[in-house]
Amino acid sequence: MKRLMFIVGAGIGFVLGARAGRERYEQIKRAATVAAESAPAQRAVDLAQRGTDAATDQLAKLSGRVSESSKEFESKVVHTAEELREELLRRTEDARTSLEEARTSAKEWVDHTKERSIEFQAQNVVAVGDMRAEALADLDDSVEDEMVDEGHADERNRRD
Repeated sequence: MKRLMFIVGAGIGFVLGARAGRERYEQIKRAATVAAESAPAQRAVDLAQRGTDAATDQLAKLSGRVSESSKEFESKVVHTAEELREELLRRTEDARTSLEEARTSAKEWVDHTKERSIEFQAQNVVAVGDMRAEALADLDDSVEDEMVDEGHADERNRRD
């Protein structure tokens, strides 16, 4: 529907413009020239030109600031990246040191535990030996062993 309205309007404008002819065209051209050369129009053109010049100057200044800022930004990014790299290296070294300390502590603990285990075993061996010695001391050498040798194992062992 909108297209149809546009086509109808364009057709009416074309027909009316064609009927006015060359004379009307020249009349409109003279009026436009007079209006363009008038003092208010010239002031408007001058004002627009000054505004354009000012905007161009401001844009150039802004462009310079952006250029400086971008250089500073690049420098800051590089500096920050270097600081982060150094911090990462420092933390890595700290982690290595902590790991080595933990390994050393664990080895010392294992060695200490082994020593304690050996000491404990030795104490047990000594205690068992003492108990054996006490048990042997409690035996009365005067009493004969009254074991019953029902299968005559003693005799068999003597023959062999």
